[in-house]
Amino acid sequence: MAVRRRISVFGFLAAVALAAAEPARAQTLASIVVEYPSGQVLSESGADVVTYPASLTKMMTLYLTFEALKNGRIDMATRLPVSKEAARQPPSKLGLRPGSTIRVDDAIRALAVKSANDVAVVIAEGLGGTEARFAQLMTYRARELGMTRTRFVNASGLPDEAQRTTARDMAILATRLLSDFPEYYGFFGLANFVWRGRTYHNHNVLLNTYRGMDGLKTGYIRASGYNLAASAVRNGRRLVAVVLGGATSGARNREMVRLLDEAFGTGPASESVTAAVGPSTGANSAGTAAARKPARLSGPLEQPQPNAKAAVRKGGNFSVQLGAFPSRRVAAETARRAARTVPSLREGKVSVVPVGSKTRMYAARVEGLNRAAAQGSCESLKRAGKPCFVVAPPERAVGSR
Repeated sequence: MAVRRRISVFGFLAAVALAAAEPARAQTLASIVVEYPSGQVLSESGADVVTYPASLTKMMTLYLTFEALKNGRIDMATRLPVSKEAARQPPSKLGLRPGSTIRVDDAIRALAVKSANDVAVVIAEGLGGTEARFAQLMTYRARELGMTRTRFVNASGLPDEAQRTTARDMAILATRLLSDFPEYYGFFGLANFVWRGRTYHNHNVLLNTYRGMDGLKTGYIRASGYNLAASAVRNGRRLVAVVLGGATSGARNREMVRLLDEAFGTGPASESVTAAVGPSTGANSAGTAAARKPARLSGPLEQPQPNAKAAVRKGGNFSVQLGAFPSRRVAAETARRAARTVPSLREGKVSVVPVGSKTRMYAARVEGLNRAAAQGSCESLKRAGKPCFVVAPPERAVGSR
């Protein structure tokens, strides 16, 4: 009997240890709000609780895709083959047929807007040989970025108990997408994606309803609940926020709005947020000590900054970036075409900015715009299915409270 009791106790302790190591189920919301580009954490709740990323996984799939573009391994016109394994993925999907191909440009849009699982596997196989090998590369890159609690086992985010992350790690990934690939960030804010005559709309409805929100990704599986990584800009100040574990998409969206409003200083708790990131008050309580030393995300958060003097022009000092291209000529023509077709861009100046190191790419921009013209132009382009990204002047991008 004593032996049985010892075995029973041992089994109970083993079960507790196993439960502690497993990701938490979708019972409570986990969240974090970060100022960009400083990495300063403005608020967090359960930010290090391990859970499932769902389709936020596709942000890392796209991160590696953007790296391949920048390194010259592929270009936007590269056609990726569709395998039987890719075609058999469950929805959400485009319904690709085995033996067909899809252009990289369309694949990126399908992931960012439609969250297509079949396309995620196409990219994984095209860049990694197999999805399993690509997932190993995803995890390795996550560790390099400082995502210490994240592990990827597939490229889509479809259910797998071994695939896990935290709100903090997803915020690191979101900020690195902004800083490492500003030329491609606009894909995350596209309102729709057209494929073979059918229009697919972005799952993130806050892109249309929350002022200043311009991108990133939604996700859902039953084990994770409803997830959202988002970024928004107001008055030249950019925030990145992650909410994981919403009971419904509406509950997740309401929590995201509340957190961003408070961090921007427009919500009911804005005073406490400002205190948490403001200067020291000299008090010695534990809570105030934490306020004197606000947390920051790990890893460098760098973003390309235009020359401050060159950015100041009569029309303003904001720019609209329209993508990056391997040809300077194509980049210039893309910017000129946008300036001709979007009235609010006509007051700006067409510019081509070299980006990348190993393989040179050229960012197409229209510069010298005021904030309203830049944001309005970008909204018009996104409604037309064109990627764009508003580049704020460096002194305002950091923001002052």
